[in-house]
Amino acid sequence: MAKQDQFLQKVNEGYSFKGESAIMGIGVLDGQPVNGAIVKLPLKTMNRHGLIAGATGTGKTKTLQVIAEALSDASVPVLLMDIKGDLSGIAAAGTINDKITDRCQKTGIEYNPAAFPVELMSLSDEKGVRLRATVSEFGPILLSKILGLNDTQEGVVSMIFKYCDDNKMALLDLKDFIKTLQYISNEGKSAIEKEY
Repeated sequence: MAKQDQFLQKVNEGYSFKGESAIMGIGVLDGQPVNGAIVKLPLKTMNRHGLIAGATGTGKTKTLQVIAEALSDASVPVLLMDIKGDLSGIAAAGTINDKITDRCQKTGIEYNPAAFPVELMSLSDEKGVRLRATVSEFGPILLSKILGLNDTQEGVVSMIFKYCDDNKMALLDLKDFIKTLQYISNEGKSAIEKEY
């Protein structure tokens, strides 16, 4: 059996599921897509944890977009945290270009541009549904990302969250956060330095 035939058989065996599934793409062997080696995700597994990792430009965002679109097609609501705004494009139908046409020919997967129902949520005065959450609910990492902090500043934010958690102090809004920051910068500085 030829190498390509073995690969095709293995992919088809590995991606055969009972129930609905979403097409993610096509298997690649030796740098070339293999027609018929369809890679799918079973929709019933979409309530589990997953990891999409890779270097810049390897398709992480596009993969998330494809998953969100497949779930939307299956009438499954999706909530995406998209700080940079990369995924908001699913609200408008795409356009066909030479790169997409070439990819469709190589993969044998048909592309039908479609818009998906989107409701944008916002933390600011931008258009969209206003998202309300306490500072504690955001956590140090998301708050640091939203504020565009550097590594040192992120460390201080993490320390403030840890201090408040250890001392059972609520961080409900930014006023609480600012008061805590002022405290650890002044009269609480020696205690903070000793403990943290």
